[in-house]
Parts: sequence; structure tokens; C-alpha cells
Amino acid sequence: MSHLIERLPDTVTVWSFNFMIMDLDGANGQPEGAEDLWELSDRANPTDWFLTTANVAIVTSQANSWHVIDVTLELWDGRPPADDDQWTRSETAELYSSSGKLQVIGVHGHSSGNLIDLRDQARSWFVRASVRPGPGARYPRERPPEGLEAYRLQFWPTQPSPSVP
Repeated sequence: MSHLIERLPDTVTVWSFNFMIMDLDGANGQPEGAEDLWELSDRANPTDWFLTTANVAIVTSQANSWHVIDVTLELWDGRPPADDDQWTRSETAELYSSSGKLQVIGVHGHSSGNLIDLRDQARSWFVRASVRPGPGARYPRERPPEGLEAYRLQFWPTQPSPSVP
């Protein structure tokens, strides 16, 4: 049975329907031949809502072009238990991470600065992205709407590694 190692709650403002999960190395640590961020962003759309390449994943929202979302990043030692009945949509993909440290980033480069440490470098991870409606829409004055949707991204190694506890 798999165990949760770390859970990191965060928020990000979605602009133009997208946000990203990005490795601290960005494009600098990508292996040769990996699809670049611009190619990946050209493919992002409401149907292909979760796309990955080396060091970056793009998530496309269907809720609103401008809003604040809750995002939770989780590190597991193996495949997390299925709970698809609690989420509207889920998608699993593979993500290469060169530094082993990831953060949630708005498309314009804004981040809270929170990092999840995958505890291993230069390796591939499975990542399951899940989305569901948020706790309820709130429209603060002169700020983006909040509470429209919530995301969870769960990471686990593609192969066992001695450096992941």
C-alpha cells in the first residue's frame, strides 16, 4: 500500500484559462529532444486539459479565464489509492523533473514560492491531475473570483528509488 509523504496546499491565479507546474530548472534541465514549453502550450485546450513535458505541466481550466484556484501537490511513495468518485476529471501522465523541486506558477510567471521537494533529481514521475468544483464562488471586490474549482496533483516515482523515503 502506498503512503503519502508530503502534501503542499497552494493557490494560483489563472490567467487565460491556464496555470503550470514547473521544475526550478525550467528549460535549462530538459533532456535533449524534449518538447518545449511553447510547443506544449500550443496543444493546451479544454479537451487536452492536462499536458506534460520535461520540467513542466500545463493545466487548462474550464471554469473562467481569470480566477484564483486552490491547488494541492502531493508526493507519494507509490501509486496513490484511486478516489475518482471525489473528482470531476482525472488524468495521469509522466513528467520528467531535473531538479526534483516543483512549484505552481501562473502563466505570467507568478508563484507563491512554495516548493514540493520530490527528493530525487533527474528522473521521471507519474503525476495524476484531478479537478473538481471549488467550495463555492466568491467575488471579492476588484480581485479575481475565488472558489470556482480545486486541483490536486499527485506525484509518485515511475520506478522505485532508494532516495525517496
